[in-house]
Amino acid sequence: MQSMKLNIQTDCGNAPKKELIRDLTIYFVSYDLEKAMEYMDENVVWTLVGDKPIKGKGPFAAALKEMMGNKAAELTIYSILTHGKEAAVNGEMTMEDGSVFGFADFYEFTSAGSSKVKNIRSYVIHKK
Repeated sequence: MQSMKLNIQTDCGNAPKKELIRDLTIYFVSYDLEKAMEYMDENVVWTLVGDKPIKGKGPFAAALKEMMGNKAAELTIYSILTHGKEAAVNGEMTMEDGSVFGFADFYEFTSAGSSKVKNIRSYVIHKK
């Protein structure tokens, strides 16, 4: 398998929370679940808008494993915003099968100084 092409159009310099969100996005898109799960709170809640929330670290990891068939060939991150215990990222993924998805993920951490994710709300749009 070829490595994924990354286009990151945001400056994460000297912004640890932005770097973490960038890294988490890369981990999720490349299905590096071991690294991604290190940052999830045991009671994390993931809401893929339009589906029922997935509650707990184990069920979240299981849901991601089910999606592993169609891998991303290219990831573009347009912006990452952080404030206190919240963060957001938006971008686009081009999958190996040629399909393209736009996404926006909104994160809530357990506290402003924490790297443990409490909630993720994801919006995904199939573009082509």
